Amino acid sequence: MKVIRILVIFGLLVVVAMQLRLCLRPTMVGKPAAELFAARWFNSEPLTMQNLRGRLVLLDFWAVW
Repeated sequence: MKVIRILVIFGLLVVVAMQLRLCLRPTMVGKPAAELFAARWFNSEPLTMQNLRGRLVLLDFWAVW
């Protein structure tokens, strides 16, 4: 029983590690960002991706379900 439990835990860890590796892969490195459209901007005039080129941009997606 103990061996089966250890094998199941090991299998789950392998699956999680493989999924994490796929999620953390830098798929967008070196590619242009998609155009960003927002209906409302807070504390700023509407910006385009061209205006933000070369700058670090942090997008914070927040929702209350």
